[in-house]
Amino acid sequence: MHGPVPEAERRSGRVPGSPFTGSPVPAHAGPRPARSAWRRTGTAAFLLILVALFTAYLRLSRTYPENSDEANILLMASDLAHGNLYLSGWNVSDVPFITTELPEIALLVSLFGLHLNTAHIAAALTYTVVVAIALLLARGRARGPRAITRMAIALAILLAPQPGVGVFVMIFSVGHIGTAAPVMLAWLVLDRGAPARAPRRRWLRPATVGVLLAWALMADPLVLVIGICPVLVVSALRVVPGLVTGIQNGGGLRQLAHALADRWPEASLAVAAGLAYLVAWCGARLLPAAGGYNQQPVPFTLDPVSTWYGHARIAAHGLLEMFGAFFLPGNAINYLGPGNYVTAPPLSGLAEAVAVTRLACVALAILGACVIARRFFRRDADLVSQLLLAGIAANLAAYIPSSLADHTALNAREFAPVLPFAAALAARALGDRLGERAAGSRVLAASLVALFGWYCLGLAHQAAAPAAPDPFTRLEAFLRQHHLTDGIGGYWNSSVITVDTGGAVTVRAVTQGCLQPYAWESKPAWYDPAGQTAGFVLESSGTGYFSQWRASPAALRRLGALLPAPGRATLHPGAGYTVHAYQGNLLAQLPRLADC
Repeated sequence: MHGPVPEAERRSGRVPGSPFTGSPVPAHAGPRPARSAWRRTGTAAFLLILVALFTAYLRLSRTYPENSDEANILLMASDLAHGNLYLSGWNVSDVPFITTELPEIALLVSLFGLHLNTAHIAAALTYTVVVAIALLLARGRARGPRAITRMAIALAILLAPQPGVGVFVMIFSVGHIGTAAPVMLAWLVLDRGAPARAPRRRWLRPATVGVLLAWALMADPLVLVIGICPVLVVSALRVVPGLVTGIQNGGGLRQLAHALADRWPEASLAVAAGLAYLVAWCGARLLPAAGGYNQQPVPFTLDPVSTWYGHARIAAHGLLEMFGAFFLPGNAINYLGPGNYVTAPPLSGLAEAVAVTRLACVALAILGACVIARRFFRRDADLVSQLLLAGIAANLAAYIPSSLADHTALNAREFAPVLPFAAALAARALGDRLGERAAGSRVLAASLVALFGWYCLGLAHQAAAPAAPDPFTRLEAFLRQHHLTDGIGGYWNSSVITVDTGGAVTVRAVTQGCLQPYAWESKPAWYDPAGQTAGFVLESSGTGYFSQWRASPAALRRLGALLPAPGRATLHPGAGYTVHAYQGNLLAQLPRLADC
């Protein structure tokens, strides 16, 4: 029989016999049929909430118009669904998504077809899954009112990102937010899995975590920052002090072995993380050797120290947008060039009021991080909370000094996992204490319920917004009317038109300087003149980041000299677009423009 749980272990949630997790072991109270009924009711309510959230997030995603990033992901997913499992012939971006979101989108493409709306469905589904895993991780092993309080805190933080930048980062785009799902799933295995007592099964839990981390790392290099490195650092902090103490006490190998056995869970976890990195590293090199995709390097460089303060301000802006708490109207969101930004539209009265009150969620996240940071180096610290906090710190520490942070808040997608990590962390650190105080004060309990209802009202208001209009409808009709069905243009006006028209109008991305094939989420086969044609160059001069692209005048002059004059024409469809039409296949001339 266990004795009383020490106060330090009670506060951290650790109990004897639970070496991996800081979640308390639930007490078995009440008859089994009653517990089963409550469990079924809770599961049904949880699923209904997720369905409601998915519906709202789908509407939110549609408030942002699709672009060529999502269109190219759809094309890759379609290839995957048709049996190209290695994405042979593709130049993917620095994040291939090959094991995470691409299989999900491939399934959705098979169900709903190759349409831009399928990307919205995938984005809403991905964020709903992230929210679901974050809620389960926030709950830990708590039961009853404690579990409800924890999950409510996490849901309040995750509920409604800001329209515009927040929606773009969290719900609209295929990006790093989806990467948070398998990483948090790995932490959930640590938190909820029963400890294996048989020696042969002790590797089961760390092996499962290692498989999840390797799976995620194959899809996104960010997992090295938010998953692998935190495991190695936290495990070292928990294992090394015992080894040092054994050495200082003059113990031999037997003493060191005993100290290592005492921290077996953390040591095995570190080994699993190291093996996960090795497996993903080998996989990333074996796939191209087997004829798979060609992955672009991560464009990561350190900027001068003098720029870090400005980067931190942009990161803070992005964080507030993710939390739904950025209430300052008119701030710049799109970077067009040095000193040239597009400003965000002002918020409505209700949206601004909701954003102000959502600063409470920011405060909860900060307070939760501070609570865990204070206990971070204690022997009885909650392992999962340590991993969450280390992931947050590592993600922001890697982002702020880098060149990735020198544009606008839209680049907050590079640290999107911070939001679900912070939500789960705040719930685990503060949920029990806040629940106890609310139980003892009806005024506090009513206030918290009213605040949560206010947040839900804000989400409903956002979801009621009309879908963004298709910015290419007029251009696509013009191109079809003039029988211009194949061309080249800027990245942001290429594949999105191809997918939106179902291939009736095909535009392939080229570089701005010398009109060379754009090796980012594209296939070299698209530019092969033996099987493909292009008869026009599409330029755009709109007001946003995604609608500004002009070809090099030197390249256009060279094309004019290479192709017959009678077939040339410059057309103006309106909305800032210009179409340079030619007689002949432009793709055959691209190699001659390489030195323009």
